[in-house]
Amino acid sequence: MIGEALALFSAFCFGLAGVTIARGAATAQGDNGAFLSILFTAACGGGLWLVTGSQPLGPLTDPSVLTGVAWFVLGGVLATVLGRLLVFRSVVLAGAISASMFRRLIPVFAAVFAWAVLGETFGGVAGFGMALVMGSVLVAMTERLPAAGSDAVADARARADRRRGQAFGAASSACYGGSYVARKLGMNHLPDAALGALIGAVTGIIWYLVAALGSAGYRRVLARLWQDSGRWQVVTAAAMAMGQTSQFFALARADVATVAIINSTEVFISIWLAAFVFRTEARPSRRVLLASAVAMAGVVILAMA
Repeated sequence: MIGEALALFSAFCFGLAGVTIARGAATAQGDNGAFLSILFTAACGGGLWLVTGSQPLGPLTDPSVLTGVAWFVLGGVLATVLGRLLVFRSVVLAGAISASMFRRLIPVFAAVFAWAVLGETFGGVAGFGMALVMGSVLVAMTERLPAAGSDAVADARARADRRRGQAFGAASSACYGGSYVARKLGMNHLPDAALGALIGAVTGIIWYLVAALGSAGYRRVLARLWQDSGRWQVVTAAAMAMGQTSQFFALARADVATVAIINSTEVFISIWLAAFVFRTEARPSRRVLLASAVAMAGVVILAMA
């Protein structure tokens, strides 16, 4: 049960991060703490690796070590870079609740990728659960936005932004689903979750440094890291770091589908925190609540399959 408990803690951290991203977006400068969260993940993973020391890195000439590092790097590109950047944009454009609904696609992508790459299989019951999850996302996509007063242009812009945010959320789910499999493959060769988290985060840091060579936007993010980081960006970075690191440890103790399914409970954590604790968004509509219930039913079916 340790793997499942770690996966649930990871879900809470990601749910909290989704809300604080939205909370900090109003006054955000730069990337709203995305790069800071990568630095925090590197510090968290590196610290745990030094403390636990369960798996020395070994020579890179060792084929097993080299293969494990390569998978961790790919997982870092998919999750720490692409997935994280996409989810930040999704939350800013669509809001924490709507964006979190589209993260329900993660277990679907993870299960498909695990079947294709790892040989994990699922039957008709699991397929039905996946269909419910995907159906809940479609319900969320068709929800109408409230009118933006009498300003038709602003109303249309808000709707367009939300649709873009939902698309970013779906793309983020595909990246995160692929990262589960890459990380699992990495730990088959280097069975150290802290080391995997560290390598993934360092991959993200290198990405930013290389991108800064040709992008003024990335250079500005690096140069103004601390000036542009307020309390919400720090909370977001800490939550994302703890969520990603605990997810690695969960994957070391449970299979890909189980971790992905439990992580999907993040949607309910985001809704509760956003609507009732931080009050960053209005209480969800009956349509969204219904979609959430359908998603949960799909998650339960997947867990029992």
